[in-house]
Amino acid sequence: MYTTYSSLYDRSLEKTPEQIFVNSLRKEFELSPAESQGVLELAKSCLFGELPKTLGKMKYLCASKKAKHGKPLSEQEMVRVVITLDDGIEDLDVLRIQGLTALRQLKIMRITDEAFIQGGLLTQEDLGRILQVTSRTIRSDIQALVTDGIRIHTRGYDHDIGRSLSHKSVIVDLFLSGYTYDEIIRRSRHSAHSIKRYVNTFGRMLLLISHGITDNKEISRLLVQSERLTKEYLELYEKYKKGDHWPEAYQELLEQLKALYPSKKKDRGGKDAN
Repeated sequence: MYTTYSSLYDRSLEKTPEQIFVNSLRKEFELSPAESQGVLELAKSCLFGELPKTLGKMKYLCASKKAKHGKPLSEQEMVRVVITLDDGIEDLDVLRIQGLTALRQLKIMRITDEAFIQGGLLTQEDLGRILQVTSRTIRSDIQALVTDGIRIHTRGYDHDIGRSLSHKSVIVDLFLSGYTYDEIIRRSRHSAHSIKRYVNTFGRMLLLISHGITDNKEISRLLVQSERLTKEYLELYEKYKKGDHWPEAYQELLEQLKALYPSKKKDRGGKDAN
């Protein structure tokens, strides 16, 4: 099975926009594979944030968050949402390393979160139709995710889950709790690239705070992310900043950010070296 997924990954990788970009960097600018990958991750983090992409997306009609229970869906308010069915290289990484079940569970996290942000709630039947599996499989997947502390917004279940974190905040929470990247990969069903991007975005928020920028709207604008996610990140900051593990986690974040944003070297006269 691993050989099958690995072969599929190798063939599909070359067709993704990310790999085309990386190949161009290596060919046109003679960058190493590691340097090219670093530029790609930096571009994703700084230029796109949570802005929508076009490839791999689909429109879907689902129940509104405002729709009341007890009435047939045919009589309820519906909304049209855009969800990401295929996230390119990120999904391929999860398939290659963790397998088909983990990829499906990752998609459940992603598309239910996207629908919820746009004012909609998918049903388990919706998820089964979109992902081409039975409702029983969807129920099993959701239970596995909930067991790992991940919030899933679906119609009928959303009203019972109370206050919990989005999957991006869960990943940052695990990092701040001292989990290793390998452990976070297994628990979150995300690729290493995605996890590091979420953690680095949290780190960039810390840099903004250190410069006196604490307003939710301003941080969200600068990081190109939703105010809801920023609110969760700020709550995590308040939760962990006085904890025993904070100095270690903060230092690791700084080291990662230094690798992404290297400072300019200066000559002895204090001027930037070319």
